[in-house]
Amino acid sequence: MQTETPVMIAVAPNGARKTQADHPQLPLTPKELAKTAKACSEAGAVMIHLHVRDKQQQHTLEPHFYRPALKAVRDAVGEEMIIQITTEAVGKYQPQEQIASVKALKPEAVSLALREILPEPSFDREAGKFLEWMHRERISPQFILYSKEDIEQFASLQNRGWIQSDTPNVLLVLGRYTANQESNIKDLQPLLKQLPSNLHWWLCAFGRSERNCMIAAMNSGGHCRVGFENNLLDQEGQLAIDNASQVDMIARQAQSLTRGLATVEQAKLLLNIR
Repeated sequence: MQTETPVMIAVAPNGARKTQADHPQLPLTPKELAKTAKACSEAGAVMIHLHVRDKQQQHTLEPHFYRPALKAVRDAVGEEMIIQITTEAVGKYQPQEQIASVKALKPEAVSLALREILPEPSFDREAGKFLEWMHRERISPQFILYSKEDIEQFASLQNRGWIQSDTPNVLLVLGRYTANQESNIKDLQPLLKQLPSNLHWWLCAFGRSERNCMIAAMNSGGHCRVGFENNLLDQEGQLAIDNASQVDMIARQAQSLTRGLATVEQAKLLLNIR
């Protein structure tokens, strides 16, 4: 594991489920996402994990809803932030639709839940061709792993030569998307023991325990994804001011470590983004 690398912070500012009834500062429109991206970049985030909504404010992977948000964020942050799209299914998108969205948008980075993009062996061939295509197109994938079983599946793909990177990028999810979810920091070490070596791993966590989980991740060589997608609360258990305040809290912790805080240039090198 990459214990010597500076800490990379990503912000996940909205997710697929929450609305402004949950928090008035939850960004949904391209303009709101752009403003949030700029503030989070200035607070220390090197990447934004981007979800977009349709006209009914429902989660969508449709490219024509993604493009205005991608342009607005890029105009706001320039090259000072990596923009990562999602392929999250939320029970409505099949693997072929997730793949089609990525191919239409050709983003610089994308997150992929293995259990969604490869739900059963019958999808093997299509998933393999997709991973090969992303490698040719220089799209940086982040593989989302929820469990030991997901980690085993990821290791199997590595052994089969499907993960075409010497230092792949994975996100460990400490918990599940449920009401009032609270992550348990004790669940981290069993996942790390199962994790293959020589990769960049990130962590996201739910609820008030997010900060302590991020500190544990940084002390174990990991990187951090924070923001309103997973947690709306500050360390006192009150509603956080905004996404940037969540990033700032973790950035200050990272700066106090010998690893330090990654710049966007360092992050692009680590994630092979050109």
